[in-house]
This record gives sequence, C-alpha cells and structure tokens, in this order.
Amino acid sequence: EGLTEDDYEFQGPVVKPLQSLFNKVYIRRGQTSVDIVGDMTRATLLIKNKSDLVTIVSRMKGCFPEIDGKVFEGPATIGVNAFLYKVFKMKKIPNTNIIPYRLKANSSQKKRIDNKEPALLFNFNFFDGVPEYHRVGSTDMFVAFELQIG
Repeated sequence: EGLTEDDYEFQGPVVKPLQSLFNKVYIRRGQTSVDIVGDMTRATLLIKNKSDLVTIVSRMKGCFPEIDGKVFEGPATIGVNAFLYKVFKMKKIPNTNIIPYRLKANSSQKKRIDNKEPALLFNFNFFDGVPEYHRVGSTDMFVAFELQIG
C-alpha cells in the first residue's frame, strides 16, 4: 500500500538447486524423518528505501504476530496430523491462499543485530494453500516458499 513499482524490485522465483537440497536433507541434518524445506522456491523483494522496508516488516509483524521470529514446529516435532491441522487453522493473507508461518531476520544480519542495528534482510516463509509433500529417497518432507525481503 503506497508503494509504486519504482520503490522495489522483484527477483525470481527460483527453485532450490538439487545439490543444495541434498546438502540440506542429508549432509547438514542427517535427517530421515518428515520435516519442512522452507525455501524450496525462493524469490527476493528488494526495497529501495530503508524506511519502506521498516514499514513493510512492521506491518507484516502487526498482521501476523504469531510468526515473528518464532521457531515453527514442523511435522518432525509435533507429528504429521498435528502439523497439517495446525497449518489448516492458521490465518491466511486476505484474498489469497498464502499461509505465513515465519518472518525472521536473515542469518546474514546477525552482526547488525548484535550491534543493535536494524536488520536489512528478512526471510518470509509461507505455504501456498496446502503444504506440498515430497519424498526424496527415504526422506519425507513438506516444502514451502521463501520471500527474502530487504
């Protein structure tokens, strides 16, 4: 609201490369249970003015306070049935099928945050309607989307 196309640039979406997915699923986590790959498809929204970025992020936090920086309990933690029911009950962005589940400062912003400076890059994770289920080898996972905002 109030932004024109000159105020931002949209890049993407791109699908997570197979090597990165393999690394995330097998190397980094060694997981073999159902979990969420929160950035299977990623896009970037570049905001040209810091004050507009602050406004966008604070409005998102105001509309969806339950997703602000919280660890989202996925199916590996609470079970598949409880996870799907939880997602079903979550609030959608009005007039869309987008179900936000996490908004947090990108890990690249740790130094800024430690220095009491505001983060300039955020990860906004969401489902588009029903979470998609995928099986890769013996690993089960749900995939979601990520919009990096900065």
